[in-house]
Amino acid sequence: MCLYGKSAIVVGAGQSPGEGIDNGGAIALRFAREGAKILAIDRNMASAEETAHMIKGEGGECVAFEADVTQESTVATALAAAQSRWGRIDILHNNVGVCSAGGDASPLEITK
Repeated sequence: MCLYGKSAIVVGAGQSPGEGIDNGGAIALRFAREGAKILAIDRNMASAEETAHMIKGEGGECVAFEADVTQESTVATALAAAQSRWGRIDILHNNVGVCSAGGDASPLEITK
């Protein structure tokens, strides 16, 4: 895959404490290795910054951004930041989800 010159937003790009790499961080890192510029969104800014630090350490371009996907206004602000910075958004990877049917639940418990 070649993503040179593309801009990507990765939602849920932060890292959880401990060893290893989370799904969102792995996707952001992979996209960056393929040449994409990354807006790493997470509700925990320190986690997003950790991912950005990894990408920058490999010579990639990444901006950490704090946003809570359950709040439409913070998502709109993130999209506007990417659009302003790079002029366009080529890739949108949504790595998180929230169950609106009474809060988070296991897949077997969701009825709506």
